[in-house]
Amino acid sequence: MRPFVDARVSRAASALALVIAVATLPGCGLRLFARGPRPAPAPPAAASTAPPAARASEPRSLDREAARQLEADSIAAAEGSLHAALTRDPNDPIALALLSKLDFEQGRHEEAVRLLEPVRAHPEAFAPEARAALLAGLALHEDALGQLDRARADLVSAQATSGDASASAAVYLTLRGESPDSAAGPAKDAVRRDSRSAVNQNNFGITRLRAADPDGARKAFMAAIARDPDLPGPYYNLAILEKFYRLDDAAAAHWYAEYARRSQADPDSLAAVFAKREPRPLAQKGN
Repeated sequence: MRPFVDARVSRAASALALVIAVATLPGCGLRLFARGPRPAPAPPAAASTAPPAARASEPRSLDREAARQLEADSIAAAEGSLHAALTRDPNDPIALALLSKLDFEQGRHEEAVRLLEPVRAHPEAFAPEARAALLAGLALHEDALGQLDRARADLVSAQATSGDASASAAVYLTLRGESPDSAAGPAKDAVRRDSRSAVNQNNFGITRLRAADPDGARKAFMAAIARDPDLPGPYYNLAILEKFYRLDDAAAAHWYAEYARRSQADPDSLAAVFAKREPRPLAQKGN
C-alpha cells in the first residue's frame, strides 16, 4: 500500500543522502571519486638515473603509500605522495583518482577539472575502464560547477567506454537532476552489475523510497550498511525513512545518532527534526 505523502515527506525525499561512488580501478582496490590538484609536469627522461623498470614501479609504490596515509587520515602526506606519483607518471590513473577524490571532498572542483581534462583529450593514455571511471569523476565535478552540458557529454563518453565503471556516477547525476525518478532503472542495473557496492545499494534504496516502497528501500539501505558500515549516507536515509514513512520516532533517532557518529554534515538542516526533545512541562493552573 502506498503511504500517504504530505509536504513533510516530500521535503524529506529531497533531503535523502546520495553517495558518490565511482568505480574501482582494476587491480588496485581503491574506490574512485574524483578530485585533486593539478599534477606537476613529468621530468625529462634524462633527469632520472634509475633503471626503467624501477622508474615504472615508483608511481605504483607511491600510490600504495598514499592509500596507507589516507587510511591513517594523513591527508597532507597523501597529497604529497600522489603529486610525486604524478610527477613520475602524469597519467597514473590511481593517483588521478585519489587526488580527484580529495578535491571533491574539499570542494575544489575547478582544480579537479583541470586535473582530469587530459583524460578527455588523450584517451589513448588510459585503459578503457580507468578512462571511463576518470571521465565519470570529471562529470561529477562539472555537475558541481553547474557545467551541466559538459557533465552530460563526459558521462555519455564514460558510459560508451565502460558502462560498469560509470554506472554509479550516472545514477548519482540522474538523482540530482530534473528527473530523479528516471534513475530507478539505472540504479537497479548498477546493483545488478555490482551488488557488493555500498554506494550502489544506497542510491538504489533512494529510488525505492521515491517510488513509495519503504520496505525495498530499507532492505537496500541495510545492505549498504552491511557492505560498508562507515558510509554515512544509508544511516541518514534510514532516519528519514523511519521518521516520515514509518512514523517511528525512536527508530529515526537511533539511525540519526548512528549517522551523526560518522558525519557532521547536515545540508538540509534536519538535525533539529531528529534531535531528542524534552517533554513540555504541564501548564500551571491559572496560566
